[in-house]
Amino acid sequence: MNRILVVTPNWLGDCVMATPAFRALKNKYPDSYAAVMTPERTREVFQNNPFIDDIITFDERDNGRSLFAKIKLILTLKKKKFDTVFLIHRSWTRAFLCFLAEIKTRVGYNRSKNFLLLTNRIDPPAENIHRQDYYLGLFEKYGIPVTDKSGEVFITADEQKKYADFFGETRKRNAFIVGLNPSANWDLKRWPAENFSKLADTLVKETNCGIVLIGEEKERKLIEEVKSGIRMKPYDLCGKTTLRDLAAIISGCDIFISNDSGPAHLAAAMGINTLVLFGPTAKELTGPRGQAVKIINSSVGCKIPCYKTNCADNLCMKKITVEEVLAETKKILAAKKSPQQ
Repeated sequence: MNRILVVTPNWLGDCVMATPAFRALKNKYPDSYAAVMTPERTREVFQNNPFIDDIITFDERDNGRSLFAKIKLILTLKKKKFDTVFLIHRSWTRAFLCFLAEIKTRVGYNRSKNFLLLTNRIDPPAENIHRQDYYLGLFEKYGIPVTDKSGEVFITADEQKKYADFFGETRKRNAFIVGLNPSANWDLKRWPAENFSKLADTLVKETNCGIVLIGEEKERKLIEEVKSGIRMKPYDLCGKTTLRDLAAIISGCDIFISNDSGPAHLAAAMGINTLVLFGPTAKELTGPRGQAVKIINSSVGCKIPCYKTNCADNLCMKKITVEEVLAETKKILAAKKSPQQ
């Protein structure tokens, strides 16, 4: 293989989980040209990755809706002369476009809808496995060993420098910096806002930490709800960061506490102490991975994962107590040496 394209999943956490594939490809084929095709919203996950030579953005539900956009993509792929494509994403459209672009070797999991579009059909796992193992298994079954499954997001010195003053000033006033992500891509994955508020308040009082709130602008209402319950004003970065900024901010935290979401995977990939709160989704299938990751969930007798979006009580999240999260957070912070000591 000389010129390789990898078509990724659509979401932040899933893209982070797929990043070890590029190191594996370069280990196996060090002189190859490796590119990634990903939606615009996840493009920044792959920026500055030394194992990726090119980033192509495409999403048939966004910038690739029109026939013109699809033709343009086909011409782009032809021009770049890819000889092999790994289709992690199950999109029939993307597989068809790679077929029309005459990419000779098309590798993907064997499913009825894409059977005729693949040249190398890999049998999917027989049972539920962690999503990352599913993604990386496509490469391993094709003969490309993935010896290190640690997610990788590469932040440049300039990106870290952008927030150097912020962290410098914050650490002059606080022993620790705690990042909080109260959001998730659907409501029932969210720990109650008042719990985040109480947790932040208690942490400030008992550990002399600074609280950093992150989130997208569309989550402003939720962030304001959390802020309203915190007596000591937190650092509010909601809506003020790109994905690259978010990674740089997380890299400066002593611990990052989050619902099950993309930013939790981002923190885990950078080796930051990451505390993740799980409810209706299964940590065994989609939980962030890493030596610095701790996952908290509760047992309420429900079938997990349920993926319900209309649950009446959301007990699986409500049963996670502030005291439980507080105790785990303090244990992690106690293991770190305070910058002021």
